[in-house]
Amino acid sequence: PIVRSFNWFSYVGANDIREACGKDGRDRLRLVYNAIYDEQVRTYEVFLQPDGTAGLDIGVLADQGAVSNMRISDAGDVLGPWRMRRGQRILDRAETSELLGLLQASAAFGPPRDGLRLPDVDFWWTVASCRAGVWGFQAYHHPTDGFANVRFASKLFAFDTVPIPVNPPRKLEPAELRRNWNAPPNHWKANQWTLTVGKDGLRPR
Repeated sequence: PIVRSFNWFSYVGANDIREACGKDGRDRLRLVYNAIYDEQVRTYEVFLQPDGTAGLDIGVLADQGAVSNMRISDAGDVLGPWRMRRGQRILDRAETSELLGLLQASAAFGPPRDGLRLPDVDFWWTVASCRAGVWGFQAYHHPTDGFANVRFASKLFAFDTVPIPVNPPRKLEPAELRRNWNAPPNHWKANQWTLTVGKDGLRPR
């Protein structure tokens, strides 16, 4: 088998989904909710089925620490090293249709706003998708747009089977004004990393 290497940034950017889109015949989505990285991250893998149903894999991360250099060998186990709490469920046709409708109403299949910045210390969503061989990407940042376009969050959280309460968005100072007090003296910084959105996905790091 072909073995690929993945890290957290390529996972959020869904490089694996993008590379396979239109080649493996699979329709799927990956949604990532970053609720201040050191506090909570929730991930949702949606596997759309020909009969209109969908499989939903859920993961919740907490106290992950630094992951920018962590690498593993298999996309299917990409979140194992971060002590993921996992959940699964099957969405019936009505639930799947409703979720897709909310995603469509949220412009979740793209295109994203070129240049949007996603700091680890903020609240944001990313949505990567491959449907009928077409790649799509979208991102939403709080409080830049106040999540005004996100209509799918409450429904997705309602499907979530992991018994860890959702960390909701809250008012924050701009990331550039916040200091990381755990950093060495004279090396304070607002955040550990920032992802930048391009015209059709995350920009290469």
